[in-house]
Amino acid sequence: MLGLSLVALTLATPDAMAEDQDKVKRLSIAISAGVRPDMASLGDTIVQDGTVDTSDSTIANLLYNTDKALMSDRNNMVLWYNTENTDSTFLILGEDPVTGGALLGMEFGGEIRYELDDVINFPLFVEAGFHYTTSISGGHQERVLGAAAAENEDLQLLLPLNGMSGDDFVGGKMITDYAASWYEIPVSLGIKVPVKRDYTFAYGSFGFSYFNGGFEVGMDIDEKYANALATHVTDLDAAIPTVTNLSPGAVKDTITFSNSGIGLNYGLGVQVGTKSGAAFFVEYNGSGTSGTVYSSEFKQETAELLTATSSKTLAESDADWFKKLAFPVVTTGATARIGIRYYVF
Repeated sequence: MLGLSLVALTLATPDAMAEDQDKVKRLSIAISAGVRPDMASLGDTIVQDGTVDTSDSTIANLLYNTDKALMSDRNNMVLWYNTENTDSTFLILGEDPVTGGALLGMEFGGEIRYELDDVINFPLFVEAGFHYTTSISGGHQERVLGAAAAENEDLQLLLPLNGMSGDDFVGGKMITDYAASWYEIPVSLGIKVPVKRDYTFAYGSFGFSYFNGGFEVGMDIDEKYANALATHVTDLDAAIPTVTNLSPGAVKDTITFSNSGIGLNYGLGVQVGTKSGAAFFVEYNGSGTSGTVYSSEFKQETAELLTATSSKTLAESDADWFKKLAFPVVTTGATARIGIRYYVF
């Protein structure tokens, strides 16, 4: 009897092993990388809008046609074109500006997925993941002021009366650098459209994600550029207009905007499996959330400069009125991903 049992076990073992090998695995882990354009939807701000209005009475506004304390690419290009295409020495910019454009981001992450075919007899799956997105290019801007202040005849008379000269503005330089980063934790439900090959199918998913992160702008403003932003010419109807320099001097600071919240996610993809239990995939994923938030607090000199450039009256009554800025943080967008998935069991 014992001998027959051993023979039967011996004969059954290869079949059991073959059955285990043929069994389709359902739990998988994946790693991926992707590209996300126009991170934080900052393209309009960097390229088109700029940030923080300058008072009409500032040298920056009166002579350099600068209506924003933080520049835009569009404004840079217009000012340079008008400077480059004139024979006058009344130059708005001193050299070709550097324009940064919208931020381009890279995403890195991973997921764990379980396919429910054997549980509910329907090709659904559930998955959760972690994705980190950070900017890799764009957002760097530079502007250098031209000789407009030194060539203006009225200012040539007014500035010495106030202990200044046109050279206090000419060559002033501002640099701004935008950056963005955040992490996302998605949880999704998906459906598969399988083909006659293991681990190969098209799929779609929908779910919710938690986001945390935002963007920052670093600004490096030298003393001459700060003079242009914070020097006001007022009482223009008077015999001798008043020139008031409220600049705190050079300013170097980084202003951060952070937000967290729940948003939607969705995806479409295709994966191609191998006999080893691995699958390569490409997918399009959209997700995001948004909210208007206050920035981190500025340095003292940043608060003084932004207050002074926005209003002479305000700066004289409360020099550091600008302690924070409010701005929307938008982590909404789409990512094109590629990755590899491995089925564990």
